[in-house]
Amino acid sequence: MRADRLVSLALLLQARGRMSARALAAELEVSVRTVYRDLVSLNAAGVPVVAEPGRGGGCRLVEGYRFPLRGLSASEAEALLVLGVPAAVAELGLADALAAAHRKISVTAGPRQGDLAGPAAGSGLVHLDMPRWFHTGEDVPQLRTLAGALRQGRRVLLGYKRGGGGTRTSRAVDPFGLVNKAGIWYLVASAAGRGAADREAAVFRVARVTSARVLSEPSRRPRDFDLAAFWDGWSASFVTSRPAVQVRVRASPSALAAFGEVFGDAIQAALDAAPPPDGQGYRVVTLSFEHETAAAYRLAGFGGRLEVLSPAAVRTRLVEIAGQILDRYRPGQDEAGSALC
Repeated sequence: MRADRLVSLALLLQARGRMSARALAAELEVSVRTVYRDLVSLNAAGVPVVAEPGRGGGCRLVEGYRFPLRGLSASEAEALLVLGVPAAVAELGLADALAAAHRKISVTAGPRQGDLAGPAAGSGLVHLDMPRWFHTGEDVPQLRTLAGALRQGRRVLLGYKRGGGGTRTSRAVDPFGLVNKAGIWYLVASAAGRGAADREAAVFRVARVTSARVLSEPSRRPRDFDLAAFWDGWSASFVTSRPAVQVRVRASPSALAAFGEVFGDAIQAALDAAPPPDGQGYRVVTLSFEHETAAAYRLAGFGGRLEVLSPAAVRTRLVEIAGQILDRYRPGQDEAGSALC
């Protein structure tokens, strides 16, 4: 375990540059004294580590030194090789680099010849297919530029088209990270030039980025910013902040059986909260929609297998939709008939 910790220590310094002994101790979950002992051991093993005391000091590797790849254990190399090149990595423009890294790992640090047979040596054994069924990917022409700005630590002049009315804006931002949610790319960034107290991160859908120009100024990403933790918190806030209309329905057994297919996994919470079925198998369920029109359109497909109990506006809209359908398909109605609203 100590050998693994020494490798982790060297890789931390290589990836992040100068770090304090206290920060290293917190990252490795050891004492500061243990960090200093490990630094001495790394120097003895030929890894040039410099520990500089005082304000602005810290621990770092000698400039230009790169920790050798042979520091990977066989199990660590296998973990990298088994995934191949995920599509999301290819979208970032890193497919060739990752494939080359896989080749180097398999030769210099990977399992022994024959340990990973067949496709594992090339394309991997696990394939990540992130987009949901029946959803196509989005065109993200600026994604590679944004990824490059993140790697270089540079600010970006961002052109962005908001949803709805499509208002276009332009601003300089400090990129904090990229997130792929079910095949959709998002940029997490903060407006450039703000003070530390005002640097609240915002989320931009990459498909709506109309232009991205990498600037010469370095970006100011908070040292303690945790992308995964931010995304978890932002996602939870986004779900609870969406406008919602509560619709009470009385659903037949056949309608209930189709709920999962129509509404997805999110319906389970509503079913768990609903009272038990009556003697005929009907259940009163409270569903949530963004607005009344959306509720009426989604529920119209259930026909008579479901009754809306409230609100009255959704019942009225369903009657209108039913009338429009009857008008459209009344015998003798031709293509010149009234259009559906």
